Amino acid sequence: MTRKDNILFISLGRSPAVVPETLDALMDKGIYIKRTYLITTSDEIIVNKCIPLIQEDFKAHYQSKSMELSPWQACLSNDDIYTEGDNLELMIKVSGIFKKESGNNIYISMAGGRKTMSAAMALLAQIYGARAITHVLVPSEVEKKGNIFQLEKLINKERERILHPKEKRLIFFPVIGISWMLNDMIKALQGIEIASIRKEVREILIENGLLDNKYKPTPLGEQLFKLLNDIEKYPIPSSKLPDLKFKHDEFPHAPKGFQKFIMKLSNVPYIEEIRGLEYRNSSETRINEIYSDGSFKCQYSDGDKAYALKVITTAKSRGEVQFIKENLQSYFQN
Repeated sequence: MTRKDNILFISLGRSPAVVPETLDALMDKGIYIKRTYLITTSDEIIVNKCIPLIQEDFKAHYQSKSMELSPWQACLSNDDIYTEGDNLELMIKVSGIFKKESGNNIYISMAGGRKTMSAAMALLAQIYGARAITHVLVPSEVEKKGNIFQLEKLINKERERILHPKEKRLIFFPVIGISWMLNDMIKALQGIEIASIRKEVREILIENGLLDNKYKPTPLGEQLFKLLNDIEKYPIPSSKLPDLKFKHDEFPHAPKGFQKFIMKLSNVPYIEEIRGLEYRNSSETRINEIYSDGSFKCQYSDGDKAYALKVITTAKSRGEVQFIKENLQSYFQN
């Protein structure tokens, strides 16, 4: 029997202490986390201060235990969650990692970040069957000093005391999973094969306002179906930071607006790498060809000259490649 890894998803705001506090509390319970994923935004304080501090502490305390940290795979491209689109992007990124880790023991900590992050993660925990939601309680004095601006003022010894407090209490909240009814849910919310769907599933959907009494999807049900449908088809997010997907010096004499276009592509979660090919005489910005391996060729033009690119994505299955074909076009519209 294959041994399952323990995986932690932890939401992060500007209080980086929640990460080592949670890892230490889990280890005190005999739960060693193999991979830790940070769920966060591109807020410059988080990116430039909080994450580097966590990486430094992780290297000092956990790397020797064969524990791994993934800071960028579930990092929202915006600096905060402003819209439903931002929330959907974050959910899709997180769900992609959930799918990848679905055979392992998943733990969730929602101590940091926005409340909307917590709500999104709680829903995904139910959909994909997380083992537990966790929360760490520390003394109020330790909690107050866990903010990045307070941590920066502390000498190393005092900072260690805040990041790794001796006094802490771990609370587990059980997760009632709905993965067993996910396929039935999707069918019901599509409005197809209603008669074949288990009665208890239909009743749950009606009670939660997702189906009406005639088993028709409500507006809320239609919204949930779109979310579930997008999540299921979305390729796994790249582990690369957007800035590392391309090199600025590869594109000398580029068309006007080219760097802005490249950054827009780099922030697409499933894009892994962008390679420059050649200059062309063309006035069009367009996708030229999408291949069965999920890569595609495209070009950007300022109306005068164009630069051609090859883009590598994380798409593997036929469904994921089809999703890319449907999803990509919006990135090539002005």
